[in-house]
Order: sequence, then C-alpha cells, then structure tokens
Amino acid sequence: MKITSVDVFECKFNVMGKVICIRVNTDEGISGFGEVGLSYGGMHDAGVGIAKDMAKLIVGKDPMNIEAIWENIFRSTFWGMGGGGVVNAGVSAVDTALWDIKGKALGVPCWQLLGGEDK
Repeated sequence: MKITSVDVFECKFNVMGKVICIRVNTDEGISGFGEVGLSYGGMHDAGVGIAKDMAKLIVGKDPMNIEAIWENIFRSTFWGMGGGGVVNAGVSAVDTALWDIKGKALGVPCWQLLGGEDK
C-alpha cells in the first residue's frame, strides 16, 4: 500500500473559526483523517502550511510504517527536529490519519492497535 495524495481542508464553523483537517489517501482506496490542532488565533495559516509541506514528504510512503514516516518527517526537515507547536500539530494530524488507515486496513479499531483493552 502507498500514500497517493493528501487533501487539506479548512472547515468553517461559526463559533470556533476554521478547523484544519487532512485526508491521507492510498492506492488501495483507504483514507485516513487527522486534525491539525492550530485552528484558533493567529496560527491558522501556519497549520495549513505545515499540513501542505508534510503532505509532500509522505506521498509515496507505506502508511503502515508509521514510525518510519515520523522519522522521515523529523529528520528531513530543518525545523522538524526542533519540534514546536506548528511542527507537532502537523505531525499529530499525519499520525492520526496513518493510524486511521492502519486500523481500517486491518479491520480493527485504533484503540486496539494502541494496546487498549475492551472492558
């Protein structure tokens, strides 16, 4: 399975402003969704920008190799290794979308993949 594209959405809400969501698409027709947590205040444009920049880094990668994608994002960008709010918000959205894809591909909920228990 390979990542074929990433869509970035700016969803408007009357009360909260705009929420930035991403959809990571694969060649097997499975998509995963994530949210860039910079929807409020002056960082909105930075959130959209980081999502678009990270999209370029993950297209062509295997979405099942989540840790390898993390490493690639952090090591192949100047600011990635320094972290910070904008970088971490972008990585969080990608990470959530990849776990969503993995859960759908394996037919199990994400909480199970992450070691949760059904009580």
